[in-house]
Amino acid sequence: MKKVDTLIIGGGISGLSAAHFLNKRKIDFLLLESSNTLGGVIRTQTHKHFVLENGPNTVLNNNSSIQKLVNDCELKDKMIFPEISSNSKRYVFHNNNPVAVPLNIKEFFKTPLIPLSSKFKLLCELISPFQFQNTTVYNFFTMKFGKKFHDNLIEPFLTGIYAGNTKKMSIKHCFRNLWLFKKKYKIILIGLIISMKKRSLSFTFRNGLHELIKILEKNLKDKIELNSSVELIKKNGNKYEIVTNTRKTFLCKNVISTIPSFSLSKIIFDDNLSSILKKIDYNPIDVFHFVFKKDDIKNNLNGFGILCKPSDKKNYLGIIFNSKIFPHICSPDYDLFTVLVGGEKQKDILKISKEGLKKIIVNEIKDLIKCSGDLVSSNYFRWEKAIPQYNLIQEELGKSISNFQKKYNNFKIIGNYFSGVSVSDCIQKSELVVDELYD
Repeated sequence: MKKVDTLIIGGGISGLSAAHFLNKRKIDFLLLESSNTLGGVIRTQTHKHFVLENGPNTVLNNNSSIQKLVNDCELKDKMIFPEISSNSKRYVFHNNNPVAVPLNIKEFFKTPLIPLSSKFKLLCELISPFQFQNTTVYNFFTMKFGKKFHDNLIEPFLTGIYAGNTKKMSIKHCFRNLWLFKKKYKIILIGLIISMKKRSLSFTFRNGLHELIKILEKNLKDKIELNSSVELIKKNGNKYEIVTNTRKTFLCKNVISTIPSFSLSKIIFDDNLSSILKKIDYNPIDVFHFVFKKDDIKNNLNGFGILCKPSDKKNYLGIIFNSKIFPHICSPDYDLFTVLVGGEKQKDILKISKEGLKKIIVNEIKDLIKCSGDLVSSNYFRWEKAIPQYNLIQEELGKSISNFQKKYNNFKIIGNYFSGVSVSDCIQKSELVVDELYD
């Protein structure tokens, strides 16, 4: 039996970040990763001189933890920020035409996406704000501002983050900034604008997000064991005994779990928490990358990308205009697009063969961008369990994790399935739990 002060379960960005912050404090730790690679959902690959992201395309530069991590890894000079004109526009379909999402009060009251009746309700809310309780995203916005406000603006916006069903999703946990702002200032519109604008504070690295993973792996390699999945966790006095698939046993004072909820549910020794973790839904996503010649494209939409709602009758959730945001990722003679397919409301589409689905999507993209030429290059990746859903179960989950950690205060649980789904959220939570254990 090997003794270690802190054992980290999982080698995604949460686990690697926790390992980094522990390493800065010169703490004795070990990280166990079940697969043969690190990075979790961060999956960068280079294909025919194009930089492709199969997971998140950018990281939000919105907290001090991500900034510390980037500086510590000496990657600040390699941060690439979007061109201002591209990053400021996100489109949704309206009457089958791309329309920019409003990002300030003036734009909210001018946009054709919001009917006059909804604008009047927004104005009334500014003058006479109201109270609200946690409910579904769909119920909240349709009740307060009307169905078209929800369908034309809110649903596509959340599709780009969760690929979920707004009739199940929690307003409190999907719009944390809106919820906090509303509780403090009693005005929803400002919180909504802040929530949308924060998505634009993003960056990547010259060779993709995996650059960060490679640096972390290099710095921490002596304290990482790959192909080591945890099969058993049990209390041993005031410590924890961890048994892996390789029959190794570790005795540790602290545990930091960063693995997905469905994985943790199988090994956690608390039956109540295990049952709730099993209820967290994950939706499947297909990721396509397509390259076309610039000269063949007539409709050059200058922006971050475009999102869909079910009534648009598209066979994809959204398209990211990669080479508009980060021109360095491909040759100047080409345009690169990432297309996301699937999610809660498109599961049946994923039953179509890869080649059949590819043909359908290519035709729809070519129609959008008015492309007269052939597809130059493509790439495909499937996530069976892509994005955890922030449904109403989040409230119960948060209480259950809180109660568990009060009882076992040296067993920390973090991940993208609660308190923030983004990469920067995960990094921030990792630093926080290290501070809680050692401050």
